[in-house]
Amino acid sequence: MLIRRREGAKGSIVFVHPAGSSKEIWEDDVDYFSQWYNTMAMDLPGRGETGGEGLTDVFEYAKFVKGVMDEAKISNSVVVGTSMGGAVAQAVALGYPEVVSGLLLLGTGAKLPCAPMIFEGIMSDYNKYLDMSGQVAYGPNTDKKIIERHKEISVKVRPEVAHGDFTACNTFDSRTRLGEIKVPTLIMCGEVDYLMPLKFSTYLEDNIENSKLITFAGVGHNVMAEVQDEFRKYMLEFLQEVY
Repeated sequence: MLIRRREGAKGSIVFVHPAGSSKEIWEDDVDYFSQWYNTMAMDLPGRGETGGEGLTDVFEYAKFVKGVMDEAKISNSVVVGTSMGGAVAQAVALGYPEVVSGLLLLGTGAKLPCAPMIFEGIMSDYNKYLDMSGQVAYGPNTDKKIIERHKEISVKVRPEVAHGDFTACNTFDSRTRLGEIKVPTLIMCGEVDYLMPLKFSTYLEDNIENSKLITFAGVGHNVMAEVQDEFRKYMLEFLQEVY
């Protein structure tokens, strides 16, 4: 796991990575927010330091996250997740509300439907699939270095693990349980997110009682990287409200 502890911190942040990725995608944010809070990111099963086999169920991934939090003695946490990570964050809040103080959900939804071409692409030509996803997952003004960096992270994840991640996305459905989420929730979405369109975030805002949605014009699926400064500004304001 990647963990930074700050003496006297009022609370903690747990970052959960998206499908087909790893904790590396959060390294800069773990360091940045450790100026004020305890911060942690972990590799979900099947990749990186965790290794082993990947999973195919969001709630099983949430169980793993809770186990890592227990091992690190991290609680009173704002759980931050993007895409599949946002689904896992919801599942942590639903399954283990005693350790969650808030949620930050990025480019995600109560359902995460995946097109058949994703599964076909992953298993037939993984490198081509990653190039394709790089073309559709970002807004038109995204720095190419950001896209290249995310591919460098994703290519380290085995295709069968990525396939399992998207299976977990495709079967996830929290729609009937969103009313159970009572903690403050900040939702962010790019207005040109073609993977998880704005309507998915709007649905979350409409059905999570204590929630707020922030949108970004011209931004795609990866808010935290595409508009890093704005993301950090709004997240820090949210954390100050929670803690």
